[in-house]
Amino acid sequence: MTEGLLPPSLRRALALLGPGARRWLPRLLEPVTTAPGDDRWGGSLLTPERFPVELSVSTASPHTDRYATEFVSPARPPETRLAAGLERLEQIGLPLPDVRLPTLLLDAHRRHHVLWGTWLAGRHDTHGDRFKLYAEVPKTAAVQVEREVARLIGARPFPLPDARLRLVGIDLTTGAVERYHRVGRLTVADLRLLTSRGLDPGQECLAEAVRDLLGRPAVDELPGFNVNVSLAPRALSVSAPALTWLGKDPEARTRLLDHAARHGYDLHRYAALTALSPATHRNRHGIVTVTAQPGPTAHLTIGFSP
Repeated sequence: MTEGLLPPSLRRALALLGPGARRWLPRLLEPVTTAPGDDRWGGSLLTPERFPVELSVSTASPHTDRYATEFVSPARPPETRLAAGLERLEQIGLPLPDVRLPTLLLDAHRRHHVLWGTWLAGRHDTHGDRFKLYAEVPKTAAVQVEREVARLIGARPFPLPDARLRLVGIDLTTGAVERYHRVGRLTVADLRLLTSRGLDPGQECLAEAVRDLLGRPAVDELPGFNVNVSLAPRALSVSAPALTWLGKDPEARTRLLDHAARHGYDLHRYAALTALSPATHRNRHGIVTVTAQPGPTAHLTIGFSP
């Protein structure tokens, strides 16, 4: 029933996805489909086009259906959305994260200005259904929250002094925590500071992958601005808006597919999903991410509106 209430672009995309995504995504979107007003499909801060769902494809797992989505009512004030999201996780039978980190973030949301609050990510493949809760770190609370998050998860403080923690991702199955920092400019020397021993020399393949993707010479500073870095156990990611790195559609799509062809990456799912939308979509690509994990190859993840 809920699937029939979805916009045509999302219904077309779901037809290409597997049973896990087709089952879960319409269910997660029920508070959006039933929200009052005509702007519920165009008022989200999740994507450049303000659509409440971002699909993504990763070369690390090309056959996994991936997305991030709104999962509480868009009519809720942003500062209440994390609390509502935790309640909804329990209602739909998903595991709740360890209470300490949500408590810290809920307190920050009560005391500071919040823009979007919380989103939920889904991953579906032959290994099952996995979910990750994303929670905003208010800008004015970033320094204090970063210190407390590092203490709670036993991680070292982020070594770049000008960076600010902007959001936290919590895997609802494993409890693993990812930290996402806004860093602005980034150099290869910075990557060496960020890379753990288990990834060394991962920073070199990461820098090479970004340079190749952007078609820039081997310079010390990675091109672009508004760059973000995320840290997870045995993974380091660098990301930026596709508009910044690759330009608008369809230029971004062409450059991504050319990059994949040069390196033998599997982006067939991405090509099929992005072929569905009309050419009038000029900026539906969201964040492009390059990730170093143990091994010689950096992985590419592309987010886009359906």
